[in-house]
Formats: sequence, structure tokens, C-alpha cells
Amino acid sequence: MPSASHSNFSKKQADPGAATPAASCTGCPIRDTCVRADPTLTECAVTGSAPPPALPSHAPFPAPGSELDITEVVSRGVEKAVGAAFGFGWTDLLAAVIERTNATDSSGNEVDWSRLQLGRNLLCLAVVNLVPLHGAPASRWAADAFTAHGLEAPLVSAGAVLGAAGAVVIGAGINHPLGLLCRAALSVATTIGRLTWRLVRSRLGWIITRPVIWAGVSGLVIVTWRAVVHLLAGA
Repeated sequence: MPSASHSNFSKKQADPGAATPAASCTGCPIRDTCVRADPTLTECAVTGSAPPPALPSHAPFPAPGSELDITEVVSRGVEKAVGAAFGFGWTDLLAAVIERTNATDSSGNEVDWSRLQLGRNLLCLAVVNLVPLHGAPASRWAADAFTAHGLEAPLVSAGAVLGAAGAVVIGAGINHPLGLLCRAALSVATTIGRLTWRLVRSRLGWIITRPVIWAGVSGLVIVTWRAVVHLLAGA
């Protein structure tokens, strides 16, 4: 008794009176990497369709926030390196203690401390208040500037920079060796300014902006403390 024929699910018997269908794997875009590719198949052994669906016309985009940002990695590396160089290991400890307080907001939801970037802010706060610059930390310089010029202290500094820059620009238009020197200085200053602006706008910009902000805030706190002590002392 002849045994029953066991036909492959992907290889169909061709009808002698019908036209021979085209091979499914012939035009398949992934036939070179498919382990089930066979030029005799009339239907795809994977999808069951003839012909198989075409590949998407463009590569799929990664989900927002899943891509690797090298600047963020470098930024965190700089944060760790600066903290280790100045011995501020206690900032990481303090940030860990704050993040593990299990605090909740008014709605009972857990507080997302990562938005505050405690490590960076505590590190910058420690730098501007503990690292001396010509005998005093940056917060002390900011406090003295606020005491001498009031809240217009940033405008005074900006005015001094603009005054010096204006003198260099005017000197660059003079046909004199001094004009050549001014043009060279202006070119160097322009290049440095562009690089600084690019750095400030990047993810590494916190290295410049955070210490400046915390120096100003700490300076205002010192000035306020001086006023309170002056008032309470009755001087």
C-alpha cells in the first residue's frame, strides 16, 4: 500500500493545468540572512504570505530618552572627577540620604529628587563656598560686590567687559601696530567667546552656569546674614 504523501506546508503541489507561481524567496529582501530561504517555495516559510512583506523604508527611531547621549555621560564623568579632586565625597552621601527620605508631596506621590540634580548642585554649592580664589571663595567675592554696588553688581561687571571690548574694537580700525595687536586680540576673544557660548549651551554648560548661579545666591545669603547680624547687634 503506498504511503500517504507528506507535502511541505510551504511547498504546494503545482496544478499541471495552472500557471506556475513565482518563487516567494526570489524577491525577498532578507533572503541572504533567512535560514529557511528556499528558491522552490511559493509562500514565505515565516509569514505565510506571497511575496513576503517589504522592509520598512526607514530605520525605526529609538524611543525618547532611550538613546545614549555621550555628552551626558561625559558630564557625569566630569561631575565625579571634580568631586573626587576636591574631596567632596560627602556631597554624594548627602544626596543619597536626601533621595532615601521617602518624602511625598501634597498629593501623596513620591518626590522625584533626580530632577533637582542634587549631586551637581551640592558640588557647585560646595565649590563656590569652600574653594578659595585669591584668598576668598567665590561667594565672598559676590557678597562684597553686592555690598559695594548693590544688585547692579552684575551690570557693573558687564559694563567693564563691554567697555574693554569697545576699546579693542575701536583700536582694531586704526592703521597702526597697535591696531594690528587689537585685531589679533579681537580675533582671539571672538573665538573664545564662541567656544564658551557653545559650551554653555551644551550639556556640559552646568560646569560654568551652576557655580555662577550658586555664587550669586550664596552672595545674597551672606549679605542678608550680615544685615541681620548688624541689626541684631545694634551697630
